[in-house]
Amino acid sequence: MTERTVTARTCFVFPLVLLVGLADPGHGQQPVSRADSVRRADSIRVARHRLSTVVVNETRLSSVDERTPSRVDDLDVSRAIQGPEAIANALLALPGASAFNDQGARLQPQIMVRGFAVSSVVGSPQGVGVFLNGVRVNEPDAQEVDFDLLPSAAVDRATLVRGSNVLFGRNSLGGTILFTTRRGGDRPEAELTVGGGSYGDQVLTATAGGKRAGIDGFVAFTGENEIGWRHATSANARNVFATIGHQWGPSHESGDIALDLGYAHDRIFEAGSLPLSYLQINPRINYTPGDFFDPDAANLTLRGNEPFAGGIFRGTVFGRRNNVEQFNGNVPPPNTDGFTRNRSGGTTLEWTRPLTIGAVPVGITFGGEYSRESAHIVLLSVGAGAPDSTTTDATIHQDNAATYAQAILSVARGLDLAAGLRADYVHIPYRDGLDATNDGTSMYRRLSPEVGLSYQVTDALKIFAAYKSGFRAPAPLELACANANAPCSLPFSLGNDPPLAPVTTHDYEGGVNLERGRHLALSLDAFWTDVSNDIVLGSPNLTQSYFLNAPKTRRGGVEVSGAVPLSAGFRAFGSYGYVAATYQSTVQIATSDTNPQPTKPGDIIPLSPLHRGRVGLTLDRVLGPVALSGIFDVKAYSGQYMRGDESNQRQRVPGYAVAGFGGSAVYNRYTLTIGVENLFDRSNYTYGIEAQNQLGPYGSNQLPNDAAPVEPFYTPGYARRISVTVSTRM
Repeated sequence: MTERTVTARTCFVFPLVLLVGLADPGHGQQPVSRADSVRRADSIRVARHRLSTVVVNETRLSSVDERTPSRVDDLDVSRAIQGPEAIANALLALPGASAFNDQGARLQPQIMVRGFAVSSVVGSPQGVGVFLNGVRVNEPDAQEVDFDLLPSAAVDRATLVRGSNVLFGRNSLGGTILFTTRRGGDRPEAELTVGGGSYGDQVLTATAGGKRAGIDGFVAFTGENEIGWRHATSANARNVFATIGHQWGPSHESGDIALDLGYAHDRIFEAGSLPLSYLQINPRINYTPGDFFDPDAANLTLRGNEPFAGGIFRGTVFGRRNNVEQFNGNVPPPNTDGFTRNRSGGTTLEWTRPLTIGAVPVGITFGGEYSRESAHIVLLSVGAGAPDSTTTDATIHQDNAATYAQAILSVARGLDLAAGLRADYVHIPYRDGLDATNDGTSMYRRLSPEVGLSYQVTDALKIFAAYKSGFRAPAPLELACANANAPCSLPFSLGNDPPLAPVTTHDYEGGVNLERGRHLALSLDAFWTDVSNDIVLGSPNLTQSYFLNAPKTRRGGVEVSGAVPLSAGFRAFGSYGYVAATYQSTVQIATSDTNPQPTKPGDIIPLSPLHRGRVGLTLDRVLGPVALSGIFDVKAYSGQYMRGDESNQRQRVPGYAVAGFGGSAVYNRYTLTIGVENLFDRSNYTYGIEAQNQLGPYGSNQLPNDAAPVEPFYTPGYARRISVTVSTRM
């Protein structure tokens, strides 16, 4: 492998529900009792369900002028059923978000934002960047994100910034998810939550925080066990996160420093998808029992800020590691046991300052970042009556460097111009411990501009429009598994493959936000993203995959949401997303299809439904000493094409709708919470792939390759799941 340098320049229609109006966030706040205080806090959490403003309100390191033109949505992690899946569930409550699940594991959904995926599944091309306290948590080997390893119990603020953005850089094509954790407050506080539910679910969460002698501290622990709905799908998750910090001056902008420490360890058994003939017998069947995902992660972050040169200087220094074992039972054998050691470390520095140029107010941000990411990957071939053998021993050390700048000018009353530029450099050397002839190096460089306008027409009405450009370098695993003639066995058998080009996007977006007190609220956003050299996944069979560049693809659509207050503490909300993710060029992708055809411009990318909608009600009331809070919602998704049917010839995975309910009752310092997923126990499929059924009819012996039929494999959605927790504040 030689040095290479690349320089990047319906069938189901969900009714559009425009529910308007928004309750005053302070409605009914009467702090005369503990219950009223709790209700007030719950009301604030409910307000996060309202339509978000169409401007960015924070970056990974600093507060940025809110006139930056882009849509942002709050993630209400507090409303989601607590546990390792809380963050993923909160994401699915946002307009236009959807999910599929090829692993058949509740803690490993693959989430789609504007037609780009983000998940913990190695092999799914990742198009969303994720940051925790300013640190990118996309893993080095395949840029995947283990949401189940993030400290959901410690999250204080969480937002999704839609589209690409110069402040966040690579991977942020469909958007960027930002998490900020809690700090200890002036008053000591602690909370303990215990609970259980369906399929052997057990959960325990404990948090505590406070401040003494100017030093603040906070710690959170979450543990969960479950037997699982499908056969051989138990899961165990452990997560602990702690912060210690010190603030000087009247506010954190006057000077602040904090040290974060985190540790998480999961063991998740996976069921995968099933042939349709098996599903008709029993959807709980596990096609290859024994598959599991076993990550062990730790991180250390030092972050702070200090006034400097008329502005604020901020910085982070971090180190992360994640040791992962992934076992895959293959049909036919041999099986694959993979061991990955991910390491990353680096720093981000940022300086912001308000200026006046002539009579024009200007806010500027300058930043730079560097990280070193390393992955050591060992894959073993096991079983099949032969001694275990090492098929892959690869080491990748990746250097990432970037600088960025953004300025916001108030060019007229209510009219603001934002412009930014980012420069990225990525250097990826690949070293093969088994065969040095496979060694090679890839380098990528990219300048990404953005410009936009935001106009505050009236106090109630705001509009914006923007052009943005994004960039994603291929992940090391994608570079090492990019040959259709030598597909990689899952998880991956790496080798000397042709180079992949970087993904680049040109993103056009506009939106309107209308809020008239308690009487009217509506958000509408439209986007159009042209993608060059999109990295897509080819699956010639159920156990092998490879990556390739699709010269042109596109994501386009609209996202709308709104809410209206009702009587007696009720509140109605709704959202709708139309996302058309399509191929715009002809490309032949190897599949198991018996009649494979190349894609045509306009063909829909598999696993991305055109229509996604959500409607529901929330309740917040006080009845005597008890504060009640609840939410009922219905999420609906149109049909989606199966993986392996990129040319859209086959029947789609059927569309579906599922209902959920969550409620809590607070009395004094005790809280009782109940959550129900798939309330009406509706059968549904979240994923589909065309593949050979090597096991043949259920209960029969394995078939030879030439006799194995090709049929659709589906992943069944989770059956009704009930959870109950009890919390106490101390």
